[in-house]
Amino acid sequence: MRGLTVDSCRAAMHRASTRPGRALARLTWSALAAVLLASCASPPAVAPVSPAPQAPVIPMPPTALSPSAAAPLTSPGLRLQAASFGELPGWKADDFADVWAAWQRDCRAPVPQLAAACATSAALSASDTAAQRRFFEQWFQPWEAQGPAGQDSGLVTGYYEPVLKGSLTPGWPYEVPIYGLPADLVLRPDAADDVTRGRVVWTGRRKEVLPYWSRAQISADPQARAVLGRKVVAWLESPVDALFLQVQGSGLIELPDGRMMRLSYAGDNGWPYKSVGRWLLDQGELRGTVTMQIIRAWAQMHPARVPQMLDANPRVVFFHATLLGSQSPAESMPAHWAPHNSAASAAAPTRGGPTGALGVPLTALRSVAVDKRLLTLGTPLWLATTVAGQPFAHLVFAQDVGSAITGPLRADLFFGTGDAAGDAAGRQQSPGRMWVLLPRGVRP
Repeated sequence: MRGLTVDSCRAAMHRASTRPGRALARLTWSALAAVLLASCASPPAVAPVSPAPQAPVIPMPPTALSPSAAAPLTSPGLRLQAASFGELPGWKADDFADVWAAWQRDCRAPVPQLAAACATSAALSASDTAAQRRFFEQWFQPWEAQGPAGQDSGLVTGYYEPVLKGSLTPGWPYEVPIYGLPADLVLRPDAADDVTRGRVVWTGRRKEVLPYWSRAQISADPQARAVLGRKVVAWLESPVDALFLQVQGSGLIELPDGRMMRLSYAGDNGWPYKSVGRWLLDQGELRGTVTMQIIRAWAQMHPARVPQMLDANPRVVFFHATLLGSQSPAESMPAHWAPHNSAASAAAPTRGGPTGALGVPLTALRSVAVDKRLLTLGTPLWLATTVAGQPFAHLVFAQDVGSAITGPLRADLFFGTGDAAGDAAGRQQSPGRMWVLLPRGVRP
């Protein structure tokens, strides 16, 4: 999925504290991947669950390293320091709600280093959270994530899936187009500028790949709008809604006939994302922390300047559209984690959530977007931060990416679907720490 968290853009990996007396060593991520693949080449036999209801038998991994026997792993910009589950803040307090759903979705994806663990976990009950906790303790080794200078704290932001009203055909009030993937979009891998995608233009007999149109160019160029107009997948009421849809990278559209349609990230025009919140600060329009709610309020008070604000972000996101049938939009933020006085009561999830970059549906407050250059998608993580001013320490899974999510201590937490999730995600900007859970048996 996603591009973005205010774009993918979210403006959102993580941390922990260094422990003295541990041996240090370094290993590039490419070398680590090779070791992981080797360790998973012969998965252990899956043993049946023990008849004793209180203690299912969980086969042990091929090799279990104690934290003291393993050494820190490093890659450009990322250091991993061996830790223990006892050092993870709140490990025993996590209720493991929805953990197994997120983990089983992980196991649907082709992640070779998780194959043996996934095979073993198939024997466990989805309702036995005690056995699930023992499974992770036996099969995985926690590693504290640190920055290149040893820093252990970074930024945790949030994103969500909006629910918007729209139409499959234009007509008041639905006059803002949402574009599908253009047929003329090509890659520009060797471009000297920052635009990674382009379009082919013939000048006489010479073919040239020009940067794809930016947002401002599309707004001003009838030819660009005509080309993109052949691929419109939906029409919305508000250009600000369209911006936030592109920033989040997915959304649900409620059609006039009651049907629901999911829009999922299909690609973008290759221009770098620019935060409209940053533009408002630079223009002196706002001060302090800028949230989605504040941006929306500013736009309502300054409608004549909205086009100028939108054009400050040159990136345009394109979408796939999938009709879901007839159903009412539902919140999917877990009620027991919702902010106080939130509208996110115990509502059912909407069709399993949007699909992340791993290729599996996201799970509210169990899925995060990370920098996949530093972490393999599918990796379990222990995330310690604050949400709505309350401590948040939970097992999450790296199942998505975002254009603004870069660096070793950067994570974007998926809050779910609907307005309550959007309210919480829009306010989420907290320091956070992260531990990476790697399969045991990895020797640096």
